[in-house]
Amino acid sequence: MPAASSPSTAESVLDAPEVPEAAFEVVERVEDLLAGVGERAPDHLVEPATEALTSGGKRLRPLLLILSARMSEPEEDALLEAATAIEVLHTATLIHDDIVDRAETRRGLPTTVASYGREIAVATGDYLFAETFTALAQIGDSRLIRAFSEASHGLAAGELEQYRSSGANVEVEAYLDHIRMKTAGLFKAACVAGGTLGGLSLRQIDALATYGQALGIAFQMSDDIMDLVGKPGLMGKGIGTDLVEGTVTLPIIFALREGDAATIRRALADPDPSPDVLEAAIEAVLATGAVARTEAWAMGEIDAAFEGLGLLPGGPERKVLEAVAAEVVGRSA
Repeated sequence: MPAASSPSTAESVLDAPEVPEAAFEVVERVEDLLAGVGERAPDHLVEPATEALTSGGKRLRPLLLILSARMSEPEEDALLEAATAIEVLHTATLIHDDIVDRAETRRGLPTTVASYGREIAVATGDYLFAETFTALAQIGDSRLIRAFSEASHGLAAGELEQYRSSGANVEVEAYLDHIRMKTAGLFKAACVAGGTLGGLSLRQIDALATYGQALGIAFQMSDDIMDLVGKPGLMGKGIGTDLVEGTVTLPIIFALREGDAATIRRALADPDPSPDVLEAAIEAVLATGAVARTEAWAMGEIDAAFEGLGLLPGGPERKVLEAVAAEVVGRSA
């Protein structure tokens, strides 16, 4: 079994003594602002929006933004608004993902669509998208709007590509394109926005972009592993969720090439596989070297993330970014 990350990557890093107190305080203030976003929603959306925003996410994207910004001296109000906005955008994407996937639970709780129905869930996600860009307009920095817009475009395109490829033959490059858009895009946007708010040089912001994208790719690959090895995933999914949804991840791609493809495809093709069919498919994947190959690829991405950090100012913020990257693949920093 691989030494992949636990589901509490952000929390374990936040608990570490090297986290700057100022950064920790900003994350705590973001929690209050997220509650405020829910409270000012239209009447019928207050409850679902508040539940979605305060359901106990890891706040990893706000943390990345804050740490990137605090390598210099960002303006505090803009930093708070941007850190809140990245989590609001992330929450909106989760709601819409759950609608498309018809997901019943996330992080052990009912999803917005399961609790309130499709119409309310769609409206809640749309409201959160709108709130994201309202906050960015108040900050008034076109560079942040560009970074968030590019990430939003990638999220939409990535979700569409995943839907189209569910249950079908998927090549490694198509998988990588998908996770670059859907998962890594928000990590990259958080780091770029933070570096921009901190007034870092273009070269340093590019280094943060490299770090964010590589971290996001490794994060998704680690989650894909967790979906198979018997632990809840980093994104709050259950065991075997990808197979149930017909989602072809990197370890599944490798296993289809190396192992009992017929057993794996049986689960992918069935919209409601029985426990026996699902267990057989998981065992067929684990019987190959697919998990080890995926973990090795994730570690390669983390190496790229560390390389990007080498151009950034030294200090406690950089050390925590290094620790975040190390936690994703469960290795020593």
